[in-house]
Amino acid sequence: MRIPIDSIPKMRRRIGITQAELAEKVGVSQAYIARLENGTIDPKVSIVNKIFEVLESWGVTCADIMSKKPVTVDARDAASHVVELMLEHGFSQIPVVRVGKIVGMVTEKDIVKNLMRDLTEMSVQAIMESKGPPLVEEETRVEDILQLFDTFQAVLVQRNGRLTGIITRSDLLPLGIGNGRLRK
Repeated sequence: MRIPIDSIPKMRRRIGITQAELAEKVGVSQAYIARLENGTIDPKVSIVNKIFEVLESWGVTCADIMSKKPVTVDARDAASHVVELMLEHGFSQIPVVRVGKIVGMVTEKDIVKNLMRDLTEMSVQAIMESKGPPLVEEETRVEDILQLFDTFQAVLVQRNGRLTGIITRSDLLPLGIGNGRLRK
């Protein structure tokens, strides 16, 4: 059976890794990967097999797909401010912080429940869900959080205790295009 070496660059790009990253995992030089992809060398079968093994096991992490620097609101902000942000950005939910810590999430549902009240006079904390979505580390593999979306609309991502991103269901949709992208 002929090994489809010409599929290596496509797989590598689809996963979103560089030649240097692939070379490091395989144990060869970046120049070797470049020459292999350009077709200027005839590689050993064992190296090609190792490359495919690495490409197939490369896990997509939360940092790879998250929306970086999520818009947040302070728990003390007026609820009407959240409405403005949601309309401006097309969001259905926004994380709520207090002194830099995540304290919850305010959603469209929370706002709709309070439409008969004066949202300019109410704080975000007064209308938000009492508990926010799950918080995971950036290096968490996406396949490890998929089941959370059965219950939650979003997952917040952190590094060193600081909020760095948010993943919503719509962030997961592009993963459905790359067949087997999350596979171990």
